[in-house]
Amino acid sequence: MKNTSTRLLLSCAAIGVAGGILFIVNSYLGGTINAVIPVLYGLTLGVYFVPGAIAQFLFRRPGVALLVAVLAGLVSAAFQPLGFGAALIAVGIGLVQELPFALFRYRRWPLWLFVAGAVLSGVILAFGMYRLVGANDLDAVGTVILLAGSVLSPVIFTLIALALARALAATGVARGIAR
Repeated sequence: MKNTSTRLLLSCAAIGVAGGILFIVNSYLGGTINAVIPVLYGLTLGVYFVPGAIAQFLFRRPGVALLVAVLAGLVSAAFQPLGFGAALIAVGIGLVQELPFALFRYRRWPLWLFVAGAVLSGVILAFGMYRLVGANDLDAVGTVILLAGSVLSPVIFTLIALALARALAATGVARGIAR
């Protein structure tokens, strides 16, 4: 991230802190859902894609999703049951969010690329959730619900993040920062 302005870094930090607070709330909500109705746990994971998608849409620069995800993970690490593991998960999500745009060398930012990245992330999450929740404990319907929720959740929350980013962009927040 050469030629990175202080304004861009502070904007990413603000999004990261807000995302970290969102992560903290989601960790307890998701933990409760995992304990009570584990097949619905995958639906809560898309929240972790919100800060990175907002930053990517607003600033359209390489590395902002990863930077925001790292900051959000570090903010939330002290207040989550997973501790620093939450920051590592956030780093992984930030990296996966950067992949589709890196393939196009950060020159194209269409909506379908955001959605494609969310689908890719959802497929990766689905495998992880299937193993985490307990593949042997689920029947066929539970498995379908868990996998579908894990794939759809990042897509839904990415679309929500893009709507939030559009609203932020309309206020002029990214003026002078975005490419």
